[in-house]
Amino acid sequence: MLPTLAKEPPGGPEWLHEAKLDGFRAQVHVENGAATLYSRSGADLTKRFRAIRSTIEGIPAKSAIIDCELVACGADGLPCFKTLMELGNRAPALCLWAFDLLYLDGVRITPMPLTQRKDILNDLVNQADDERLQFSGEFVDLERLLAAGDTTKLEGVVSKRRDSAYRSGKTRDWLKIKTASWRVANRDRWEMFQKR
Repeated sequence: MLPTLAKEPPGGPEWLHEAKLDGFRAQVHVENGAATLYSRSGADLTKRFRAIRSTIEGIPAKSAIIDCELVACGADGLPCFKTLMELGNRAPALCLWAFDLLYLDGVRITPMPLTQRKDILNDLVNQADDERLQFSGEFVDLERLLAAGDTTKLEGVVSKRRDSAYRSGKTRDWLKIKTASWRVANRDRWEMFQKR
């Protein structure tokens, strides 16, 4: 699913809110012990980011498809897209933030509500017990998340309908809100986003 860009996050109990980290959108595909990391466009990223290979191969499933964000951290310990682009596989703190699960051990779980998929994903990530694989959980206090995001130059927030099934393509069930500090620090990229 691709989130729609919005100016403000929605309110109401039907929405959950996650931190939007500045990295590469990716999918992990596990099949019979072999694991591959794909970009959003379907390019194989496994060789380019081979430092993460043991992490994805350690996912405790016979088969799985996990939606995630590939992130690198800069010298300050915060997610840094520039570090990911410049250092790639040599980035000192390369990790995957898993936020959705599409398929697990022969079962397509995309029709399930988002909250159920995330519960199953959280269990899977905990079983993997690898610090390079993190679960992207929800933040209850949206205002605090937005304030912290501006302070730490977080890319933004993704707001998702709790009951949404997973469907390919752009959707208004997921909304992406960029923080003001990210927009200032990444003016060229922000203008590109607005044209889409």
